[in-house]
Amino acid sequence: MKCLAVNTANTLLTLALVIDGQLVHAYETSETRDQGNLLLQHAQRALDAAQLTYQQLDLLAVVTGPGSFTGIRIGLATMRALAMAAEVPVMGVSAFELFAAQRTGHANIICVESWREELYFQVNDAAGNIIIPPVNLSPEDFLQKLAAVSGPYLLSGDAAEKLQPLLAGAVIHDAKIAAADAARIAAAKFQKTGQGEHPVPFYLREADVTIAKS
Repeated sequence: MKCLAVNTANTLLTLALVIDGQLVHAYETSETRDQGNLLLQHAQRALDAAQLTYQQLDLLAVVTGPGSFTGIRIGLATMRALAMAAEVPVMGVSAFELFAAQRTGHANIICVESWREELYFQVNDAAGNIIIPPVNLSPEDFLQKLAAVSGPYLLSGDAAEKLQPLLAGAVIHDAKIAAADAARIAAAKFQKTGQGEHPVPFYLREADVTIAKS
């Protein structure tokens, strides 16, 4: 299984080529400008390093959000276009799936950056079951919602450090999450169904600017 995956939705732009579960090539940057060109340049470098063409890939994967509105759109547009041109299936992976680090005995609070006062949250139990579905709330309002969930708590996601000072005893999951993880998640999903999908944006909140209905 040869999978090229990208994540432009969160605080780091990451790209990875994973073959049979092993990372072959990776790229990472905190640069948020010109993401479209960066993606295409480094996607080609990843393929060149493995001596592959797009048509020889088995799967493309893209993180659908929530996160950066612009980043989500860039990632989805790029990977859907490549999938169409190369006739390769594509799978979407949400930021919550990406950051769902499971650890026995801990409720996993996934905190995703929104670049606003509110953050995106989801809570999974130790087995990975969702016990608080995705919400867009301020940390203070989220803690009121969390009151019904007993600790200890594990924090994961690119905004975990914003919640930790408000939640005594919470531990931040120290594993670094990148596009390679999205590739493995997407590959597992694809192998279950044998089919790609038409990934769509997972925004979780309304856009700041909308087209007038009139």
